[in-house]
Amino acid sequence: MPRYCAVKLCNNRGGMPSKDNKRISFYPFPLQDKTRLKKWIVNMKRGEWTPSRHQYLCSEHFTEDSFDLRWGIRYLKHTAIPTIFPCLCDVS
Repeated sequence: MPRYCAVKLCNNRGGMPSKDNKRISFYPFPLQDKTRLKKWIVNMKRGEWTPSRHQYLCSEHFTEDSFDLRWGIRYLKHTAIPTIFPCLCDVS
């Protein structure tokens, strides 16, 4: 089953390159870490929305310092908070 990014206005999904032709990776919500989960949701501006274990954010919403590179593989740090989101200004 393909993974989709849960961010509004983000069309990234598994198996598809980004607009910049970069490889996209997907990360599950930190459901067990309520403090960090709340920061993710607040930054997404999704209000009272609650993610499930089947929903993900793509790598496009994290800064480069949110990742560790080990043996050529990029891992999301356990302290990472997504901060890069499209502007919802013109969306009604």
